[in-house]
Amino acid sequence: MAKMSLTREDIKPNTLQKAQSSLKILSRRVKREQGSCKVPTSFLQLTTNTNKQPDIRGNLTVIPWTVSAQQGNAISLKENRIVVQEDGFYLVFGQVLFNSPSTVMGHIIRSWAFNKTWTTSTELLRCLQEMPDETPANTCYTGGIVQLHQGDELELVIPYSQQTLISMDAESTFFGVIQLN
Repeated sequence: MAKMSLTREDIKPNTLQKAQSSLKILSRRVKREQGSCKVPTSFLQLTTNTNKQPDIRGNLTVIPWTVSAQQGNAISLKENRIVVQEDGFYLVFGQVLFNSPSTVMGHIIRSWAFNKTWTTSTELLRCLQEMPDETPANTCYTGGIVQLHQGDELELVIPYSQQTLISMDAESTFFGVIQLN
């Protein structure tokens, strides 16, 4: 049996050149357009302020927050609310670790919009979690993409839960926003 392999000399020069040029084209690195892989312009993550107790306002519990991570100028903290400085789309997220036996616990993330003549509150995200009776500890996490406008304020509140026990640990209870555009 004859060996059926070709050497470089056996291949027609024209065919070899075509193959080499195809390999060069395939192996070329494509330069990405600038900005095609950009990081978020701004983000803000809040954790519980362990020096303060949660604030009870009527039928709402408001967790005291402190800044744990921040970048950029599009988002800031003002009086326990996240304030949006630039219009755009944002990833909003929040988690609370509840330590109370009850049927259902949860929190709401809402947006406040202000104008000279009116103020509106809009519920953006809601998290509900059934609490086990035998070991009353369960997290409730929610997150979503929302369109926000300059001047909007975000807050995380716990409704109808004046006897709620909340974990004030930074890794268990947090609230934040990431600018997407």
